Amino acid sequence: MKINQRRVSTYLLILGIVFLAIGITTNNTIFSWVSAAMLLLSLLFGGRWMRPRKRP
Repeated sequence: MKINQRRVSTYLLILGIVFLAIGITTNNTIFSWVSAAMLLLSLLFGGRWMRPRKRP
């Protein structure tokens, strides 16, 4: 079974934003740290910036 990295990246991005909102509204740093980790994982899984550019 192959993992769809783009879909995982989208889910991690959404969860990271939700956890960030919860962390800001409750003033809880654990939620903020978890959200930062999820956002970084989202960039690593689906970031187009990691793929090399095709040169013409």
